[in-house]
Amino acid sequence: MKNPSLSDLLDVAVAAAKAAGSHAFNNKARRTETNEVFTHDVKLVLDVESQKQAEAVISKVFPEHGILGEEDATPNQLSDYEWIIDPIDGTMNFSHGLEYWCSSVAVRHKGKIVAGCVFAPEFDACYTAHRDDSARLNGEPIQVRQTSSLKKALILTGLSKEIEVDPELYFGRFQKLTLRTKKLRLTGAAALDLCRVADGSADGFFEGSIFLWDYAAATLIVEQAGGLTRIFNDTHPAGSATVVASNRHIFDDLKSIYTQPC
Repeated sequence: MKNPSLSDLLDVAVAAAKAAGSHAFNNKARRTETNEVFTHDVKLVLDVESQKQAEAVISKVFPEHGILGEEDATPNQLSDYEWIIDPIDGTMNFSHGLEYWCSSVAVRHKGKIVAGCVFAPEFDACYTAHRDDSARLNGEPIQVRQTSSLKKALILTGLSKEIEVDPELYFGRFQKLTLRTKKLRLTGAAALDLCRVADGSADGFFEGSIFLWDYAAATLIVEQAGGLTRIFNDTHPAGSATVVASNRHIFDDLKSIYTQPC
């Protein structure tokens, strides 16, 4: 069977992200319906429902492809394609009625992310990219801001849900970010934060203990907007990563906050 084009893959990623995001948006009155509650997080009924909406879009077009979602996985070892879904990134924001959240869908081919979409319904913002085209916001090309130094930079960050595991590590990095940058902002949705770097409304992103579905689509969007990203595997929790993203001028200085001991 002929491989789908990048444009075809992106079209499905957009449709799937919009299906997930629209379902959550249209059911905001049910935003407090929970499946699980943790010390620093919550799992919503709408997380599961919205992921199913995205899966249905993907499976209708590519029934043979594998799917990895925050809520579950439908692997297919025979397919070179795997879709990565975060139905509601910024779940805590969403559950409280704070508008800063999004839905994210990416697809990887033979382990490489090739297309992705991040859809923020509250802002009517649809970020897209594939490997052979520039990143776009609602169809218009975007690019990272060319801030020249970390001291002039607005950096979006977050504190890990696992902060109690090693508070010295996470607060140490937070302190270094605070002292070395112009300003930090904690907004609570990693995928949307990364897209804000891509469209130039923030200069960089740094966050630990996030997962593939949090950053798969959005790191591609940053790269196709002219930025750089780096993913460091974390030692705890298992499977999580620290993600760094910015323009080329401040990237090494931002990355050093991870690579140098606290």
